[in-house]
This record gives sequence, C-alpha cells and structure tokens, in this order.
Amino acid sequence: MLQKGSKNIHQQGFTLIEVLLVIVVIGLMVAAIQINFATNKPESQLEQEAHRFAGVFNLAAEYGLLNNLELGLFIDKNTYQFVGYDGLRWTALPNNEILVPHELPENIIIKLIFDDLPLEQPPLVSAELFTPDDEHLAEMKEGLSDDQKPIIPQVYILSGGDISPFRVEFSFHPQWFEAPDMSFSVVGLYSTPVDIVGPFVNGATFSAEDHYGNNE
Repeated sequence: MLQKGSKNIHQQGFTLIEVLLVIVVIGLMVAAIQINFATNKPESQLEQEAHRFAGVFNLAAEYGLLNNLELGLFIDKNTYQFVGYDGLRWTALPNNEILVPHELPENIIIKLIFDDLPLEQPPLVSAELFTPDDEHLAEMKEGLSDDQKPIIPQVYILSGGDISPFRVEFSFHPQWFEAPDMSFSVVGLYSTPVDIVGPFVNGATFSAEDHYGNNE
C-alpha cells in the first residue's frame, strides 16, 4: 500500500536546463508518433490507435524514470490517461500535454486484460501493492467534490522502470455496422518498451506464442 507522503511528485536533483531538455526530447519523440488519420481505411485507424498508445506508454515510462516519478495508467470507458502520485493521491501531471486524457474514436473500444499473460516469472509490480485501504481512500477523497472520485490507476509504472503486467486490446465497436473483425493488442510484462501484437482477424485471439513470436 502506498504510504502518505512516501514520495512527492516533484523531486530535487534536476536543474531547470535538464528539465527543459527532457521536455524538448519528449516533445520530439511525440512528434514522431503523431497519428495521421487521412486514410479512410478503418483497419489503419485501429492500428494507429494501438501504435499511439504504445508510443505514449513508453514515453510515460521514460518521463517517470527521468523525473523519478511513480506513474499510473488510468482507463475510464473509452479514454485513457497517465497520472502521477503526489504523496496523497493520483493526479494529472501538470503542464504536460503528452500524457493528458486521450479519447478514442467512437467506433473503437479499448479493453484492459490481466489474464492469460505470457509471464515467465512472477512480476515485481502488482496492483495489490498500490490498493489503498479504507483510511487512505478517505484521505484521497479529501478536497474533492461530491461528484468526483479518486483516480485509482489500473496499471503502474515505477520510477525504476518496472511495470505491472497488462494487455490492452483495441477493437472495433460491435455495434458499428462497418466494423471488420479485427483487433490489435499492446502487451507490457515487466518493463518497457511495450509490444504491439496483431492484427488478429476473423475471431483469432491473443496467445503467448503471438507475443514471443513478435519478439523473435
């Protein structure tokens, strides 16, 4: 369980020039993965969303490592974002346009999966380590309005580079009448970079062989 005040979101040890350099480098990396939706092919749009997620996740891990921050991935319905822990609660990262909430197109859905991962050994990071107890949850609610709920990430990215294992699946909404039977998976096991696996078509599903074959 996270302890109150155990780590502040702003750490000493970086000069202003170093911080600005990190921002510039990350900005250039993001520019390299910007999505171009000029194509009319829905398959390309699905693949681009998977690549965007993988690229931003890898950038988030690099950001946390360079700034000594604990980060989390929070998925809510069809939106995902990256948040940082400030010693009390998980919050949006200030002045960071890269890790802000990203809403998927209405014809694409995202699904977070923790089962059937190709793990060769127990992970170092698990969600249970960060699950707040009732007392900590009450503290996290302090200062929030009645309609606000504390953010509890589903995936964690430690400042040392370790991540909690996960798989995110991108597919077309079943109610979209033009939806091809296709999906892509982004898999993260122990550390970054995460891997993009797929496409899976005509009912094919993810397997451990898909992941390891992708890394060979």
